[in-house]
Amino acid sequence: MTPRRILFFGALVTALGLGLASMSPVTASGGAEGPPDRRLAGGVLVLVGWTALAWGIHRFGRSTE
Repeated sequence: MTPRRILFFGALVTALGLGLASMSPVTASGGAEGPPDRRLAGGVLVLVGWTALAWGIHRFGRSTE
């Protein structure tokens, strides 16, 4: 994978994770019933996206493209 594709993937996954986490119910409000699966999944996606962004930035700085 090229560094640009890694950066694109990281940005896409981060945006998806933020969107998923933002749509989950807030724990302290009255409408928060059930397990916080969406928050956890969104947080994991954000961390995966950040990791891909960091790796892409690292590879992009060392590439000769």
